[in-house]
Amino acid sequence: MRIIKKNQIRELEFSEKQLISDLKKEAKALNLEQGAAELIAKEVTKKVSQWVADKTTITQSDLDRKIITEVKKYNKDLAFILGERNKII
Repeated sequence: MRIIKKNQIRELEFSEKQLISDLKKEAKALNLEQGAAELIAKEVTKKVSQWVADKTTITQSDLDRKIITEVKKYNKDLAFILGERNKII
């Protein structure tokens, strides 16, 4: 069980299912092939889960950076979209 600290008050547990779902949703927005989206989601989730495994607490920013780093290996456009979400334009 890994805890993600969103801020001083709120803590969430890391969820592989949620990460896969989020990655597929963002990939769909880029019109990536479904098979490619699933492959990226599974591989990135596997790497991120391994990274999270030895940590008791991580921040949302740390998690986001790791996800973007892993996604960038497969699709730079998807990594850019993930990096820019939640930013005010």
